[in-house]
Amino acid sequence: MEQIDITGLPVYNFTFISYIAALTVSLAISLFFISYLWQRRNIAGAIPLMGVLAAIVFWSFGYIFEYTSNALDVKLFTWNISYIGIVTLPLMLLLFAAQYTRQDAWITPARLAVLLVIPAITIILQWTKDFHSLMYYNIHLVGDSPFLLVRKEYGAWFWIMTAYDYILLIIALLLLAARLFKPPRLLVDQVIYVIIGAAVPVIANVAYISNVLPIPHADFTPAAFAVSGVCLTLAITRHHFMDILPVARESAIELMQEGFLVMDDRQRMVDFNAAMQEIAGMTAQEMLGKPLPETISKQLYRDHSQNEKTEYKAEVALEIQQKAHYFTVTVSPLKVKYKHPGGHILIFHDFTERKLMEDAVKQIAYYDPLTGLPNRELFNDRAELALEEAGRYKRQLALLSMDIDKFKDINDSYGHDAGDQVLQDMAVRLSSAVRKIDTVCRLGGDEFLILLPEIASEQTANTVVQRIMESIARPFACNGDSRYVTISIGIAVYPEDALALNDLIKCSDIAMYFVKQNGRNGFNRYRADMAADGRTAPGAN
Repeated sequence: MEQIDITGLPVYNFTFISYIAALTVSLAISLFFISYLWQRRNIAGAIPLMGVLAAIVFWSFGYIFEYTSNALDVKLFTWNISYIGIVTLPLMLLLFAAQYTRQDAWITPARLAVLLVIPAITIILQWTKDFHSLMYYNIHLVGDSPFLLVRKEYGAWFWIMTAYDYILLIIALLLLAARLFKPPRLLVDQVIYVIIGAAVPVIANVAYISNVLPIPHADFTPAAFAVSGVCLTLAITRHHFMDILPVARESAIELMQEGFLVMDDRQRMVDFNAAMQEIAGMTAQEMLGKPLPETISKQLYRDHSQNEKTEYKAEVALEIQQKAHYFTVTVSPLKVKYKHPGGHILIFHDFTERKLMEDAVKQIAYYDPLTGLPNRELFNDRAELALEEAGRYKRQLALLSMDIDKFKDINDSYGHDAGDQVLQDMAVRLSSAVRKIDTVCRLGGDEFLILLPEIASEQTANTVVQRIMESIARPFACNGDSRYVTISIGIAVYPEDALALNDLIKCSDIAMYFVKQNGRNGFNRYRADMAADGRTAPGAN
């Protein structure tokens, strides 16, 4: 473009005034946000973001004086001031993005010093451009109405500096963009505004360097930071950008020992913390957008719908690193401004230690310590429940009393340790011979009770007893010797023989002693005319 007389330029028309106004707004907003962030300077990313805003202040301030002045020497001086912001902004934005997304572990004083080398050299070369052509050459004024602008041709170092700045900007934008897909995503809206605010000036700068704008020598980059200011304003007013509350909330959720999980209206996992990843045994990539693992969903929705509209709790048992873990899961419907979009928030609380303690206490309270069989208290609970159901549904049940014949001889001949081993082996054989719904109880010593609920007829009880007799027929190990053991079993049937539990036990005891009096090693059904050791049968109602 031909050099022109600068008298009377620039022309203060609408375009010119709008451009200067945009620069002024950009500068004012940046100063405001610097003061805003200073009160929140301890939050991650606040200091480098203040650096970004300070760079915008230098950039905008220099351009305002450069574009409103007619003197080339003034323009060149204020241009130098602008460059303080131009070369530091990309680095500050990268540092902000790294800290804000918590990807700043790589930032060390030594690496920061290396990153500052090119900006420092650029500032020196810019302020000494009169003595070399590394930054620019052929500098002169031109009139691109309504602006009086400095035209120049770019030197070698300018392109090095530009490539370096764009690399930093691209990395910063990628860090921010990656934050959109990395759980937890509590601040996604904030990140979107930050990305827009950072991307618009970059686009404007690319257009300026490429000379594709209607006014090719006018740099609209600092004016584009007015858009950045609007984005920051929206982020602050709508989403509490850099406020301690959402940042603290996110940190608290990420550091929770409980698993935190958000499900959308399509039952897909859309947000979770590190604890939830460990519970699910999955990576973030494996979880994001996927349905709940079947091992969890089957237990979670066993008694509830996936679209439950009220909060509820469920218990889930999972195997994590080959160990059993137990969780209480609180499932709460997700509400946004009193609307129910169909999603849910799930909190997984690990109560494994309490569960194991409860099981240990239950084991002591309800199970025989030697054989592991239910004790009399647990047997009574199960038997009373079985009797209640049998009465309600008009069913039969059988009760067996059993003890080992001449068990004292085993203790006397082989010792109590061998006797205990026989009792333990007996418990295993009895448990394997009965049905899954049956209960084998050790009363104490060599006495056992066996509950057979829901029998179709007396033949069912006889079949179970036959299996028991067959399992006992094999020899038992007694201190290296093989010893054959026999048993006596008495059978009582509800409701024919008695209606109450204690009466049924008395009937089965009488039947068992009848077997013992008649040679042992067998079983017999109770009859009203039986008597054993002076015992008489209770009346059957």
